[in-house]
Amino acid sequence: MNGSLYLSPKAPTDTPEPQAVSTCLSTLHLRGPLLIEAPDKCVFSAGEGFARHVIYAGCSPHLRFEPAAPHDRDYCHLALLGPYPTPVLITGENTVKPRCPRCRARLAGWQALVHAQQTTCPECGNQAAPWELDWRQHAAVGRFFIELRNVFPGEASPSDLLLASLREQTGKDWGYAWAGMSPEP
Repeated sequence: MNGSLYLSPKAPTDTPEPQAVSTCLSTLHLRGPLLIEAPDKCVFSAGEGFARHVIYAGCSPHLRFEPAAPHDRDYCHLALLGPYPTPVLITGENTVKPRCPRCRARLAGWQALVHAQQTTCPECGNQAAPWELDWRQHAAVGRFFIELRNVFPGEASPSDLLLASLREQTGKDWGYAWAGMSPEP
């Protein structure tokens, strides 16, 4: 299973107005019709602007915009996740060991951090919330996410126009990270 590119406000506790985000994505033609609606998640097909605002590193990526089978998720589409009551940490198979923000030591056993409220660095004793660690953009943290599905870590990034439009529409600075694809629906 491929991963996803996650966009979220840079401040993990910020929650943008979901309607403002949806309007921004519609204006940029990034999202198409609604496919699935569930608590804390709306899944959309990719719009005609998807390939303009998700910048792939390869010179000729093969992008599919339709599922090959009924339960296929390995095609370009997107989801709006949240808002959640507290920041959520999303990781994946290719998540790298995070670094302590104080001493830069790599923290082994990072998988236990997914549900932790705080961690202590074994090298310097610094205590930090999981979202304060340096994940080097290989884990997403926040209360609200735009998940751009079928993007392997490092394979693509959001366009400057997309990030600027989100900032203008929501009043919040946005960042991005790569992680595993969220579970269905």
